[in-house]
Amino acid sequence: MPAGLAPSYDADFLRVWRKDPSFLSDPAFVHAYARGMDSGHAIGRPPGSSNDIHIEWRIHVLTWAAWHASRLPGDFVECGVNTGIFSLAVCDYIDFNATGKTFYLFDTYRGIPVEQVSEGEERQGRLIENSAVYFECFERARANFAPFPQARLVRGRVPDTFSEVEVEAVCFLSIDMNIVEPEIAAITHFWPRLVPGAPVVLDDYGWGGYGEQKAAMDDFAARQGAKVLLLPTGQGLMLKPG
Repeated sequence: MPAGLAPSYDADFLRVWRKDPSFLSDPAFVHAYARGMDSGHAIGRPPGSSNDIHIEWRIHVLTWAAWHASRLPGDFVECGVNTGIFSLAVCDYIDFNATGKTFYLFDTYRGIPVEQVSEGEERQGRLIENSAVYFECFERARANFAPFPQARLVRGRVPDTFSEVEVEAVCFLSIDMNIVEPEIAAITHFWPRLVPGAPVVLDDYGWGGYGEQKAAMDDFAARQGAKVLLLPTGQGLMLKPG
């Protein structure tokens, strides 16, 4: 790398040179990103803070996936919503109200169910993380999504809440629940409902300390004749085979 050459992107533990992150100046992306960042979350910042935690490239992946999914039949699903960082950005970016689709948003809206945390995940700090960054946020999330009438918040533990709604076809699936048990339950439940070509974005897939999730998702994908792509952002990307 030539001395003094500045990286073209340096955030979220991702530093790259000689790449073209022009999405950072795209007005539609900038507006969508700000909407998610302003959702009132406490991830990577103190409660009540408005600091930007600079996860632009991860949001870019999600908005790209959502744009493609909006051209497919079926509805949107996110498992692991919190205040709506990802899904608010998606709704804003693709003008979700104009799609005619429903966005099903599954979460406890108060953090990780501690009884679902494995011993290995506890050793990796999931319970410490849970108490540090998650809080009772259902009313905040409901207010955030009020401008999107077809966003349906489904509160409770995954997979218990899957029986509360009938989701027949899914064109977009985002999974970010930080632990393996509900994530495998989610992909197992929704895989048969994914339409051909539907993107699946796994937020924790390639991050250090989340090996149980990666191994479980790799095993699941192999049994379905699919494969997860590890992205430099730490996310995993999978497409439902046609």
